[in-house]
Amino acid sequence: MKELYSFEVKRKVEERVPHVRKTKNGPVETTKKVTKTLKNRIVFARPSISQVEDADFFYGQKYNEYINAGFLTKAMLAKKMGDLGGLTSKVTEERMNQVIVENMEASRSIEFFEGAENPTNEQEEQLKEAKESFAASRAELHEYESAIRSQFSQTADSKAEIKVIEWLVLYFSYFEDELGTANETTKRDLFPIFTGEDYALKRESMLEMQEHDSEITDITFLRNKELFEKAFDTLIKVASIWYNKLGEDQKSIDEAIKDLFGEDE
Repeated sequence: MKELYSFEVKRKVEERVPHVRKTKNGPVETTKKVTKTLKNRIVFARPSISQVEDADFFYGQKYNEYINAGFLTKAMLAKKMGDLGGLTSKVTEERMNQVIVENMEASRSIEFFEGAENPTNEQEEQLKEAKESFAASRAELHEYESAIRSQFSQTADSKAEIKVIEWLVLYFSYFEDELGTANETTKRDLFPIFTGEDYALKRESMLEMQEHDSEITDITFLRNKELFEKAFDTLIKVASIWYNKLGEDQKSIDEAIKDLFGEDE
């Protein structure tokens, strides 16, 4: 198994450790409860070529299911919105192209004027205007992109993609843990976060971990649940970035996460 991306999560555990308690009759050996912070490395494995084919097949199945259920495709919705003068109309497209140009020009102006030594008052004013233009155009683009995502979130394409991203996370998410110690060397291995031999069982495992059942006492399950809660959002981001070909290794995925989710990270 090859790793595509990894990151660390921290969790707190309570342990009983040997403790010598002083009494009037002398020291007494006992134990005391201490809280330790443990680190677990979370790994998203790189799917093989055949596994990518399985993912594409799963996407196709879900896509057809949503089509049969009456959901529009992105192409169908875009045409409908364009005909009605919506977000995908020719006028809106031309405006967005203009905003992109304004954003690029403002960025170049900022880079130029900020690099100037002893700028004149006129240059400082131009720099201020460029920064205002950059912020305004970026805000307009962000608003447009958010509106587009919202409009297309209920299409067969988007819903099928959400399902295939979930499929990838369920099959390729692992955590690293100790196997034991041999010859004074600690051995570590990777274990799946979601248990089960197929998608249905793995998804059932995920749903169980999403439940807030305070009566569960199984240590292994509680450990996996905590790892799931701390790692799931990042795993979804990593799977989505890789599936949409925005990153293909640790470095490029890190950069994509920063670019796409920088404000949230």
